[in-house]
Amino acid sequence: MKEDAESKARRRRSIRESFPTPLNQIALRHVDTVQSLDEDRKTILAKALTKVGVAYTANCLAAIKSSGDSIKSENDLIATLNLSEIPIHSNSTEHNDDRSSDVQGVEEIDIDYLASLLIQCYPDMPRATADALVGSEVMAFSLRVVSTTRLALGEAKSDFIITVLYTLFEEKLDEIEQIISSNPAFVKAMQLSRSDWKPN
Repeated sequence: MKEDAESKARRRRSIRESFPTPLNQIALRHVDTVQSLDEDRKTILAKALTKVGVAYTANCLAAIKSSGDSIKSENDLIATLNLSEIPIHSNSTEHNDDRSSDVQGVEEIDIDYLASLLIQCYPDMPRATADALVGSEVMAFSLRVVSTTRLALGEAKSDFIITVLYTLFEEKLDEIEQIISSNPAFVKAMQLSRSDWKPN
């Protein structure tokens, strides 16, 4: 059975709590990747993040994946980073994704879900790229929609709320389909992403 977003978040929080410092401070979306590392690489990653900060978690994981066995120490790992550049998906959620994201009204579960949707639509997209896109300004409103939709459905405990929400989504879907149909580039993108999709 496919793991839903809330179950995934709970599982990742539980795993993250077992990590040593500072790995127990990383964003939830990195937990599975870190968990899959062998103990030597986890140790190297932990030592590197202690020096450069957990904001560089995605960068470090990408470097570990691409550099293979050439990384023998935290200094080797740090040497692959360009510390003058903004970290991938650098924002307050990297340091404390639960508390700080709550302040913004967006939780880690929303960030992870939107990244998963990007990969679902673009299967060849690397996870690091999806994470970076979710954290970009251009996706900010889309992320807010994900968060607001989750909250709205969570509070939908009466028939009039469900009816209104259903009608809202139905009307907005019609609007989106009209926008897609009026732009050949959007039509092509949809057909590449979903082979069964056809314009109305």
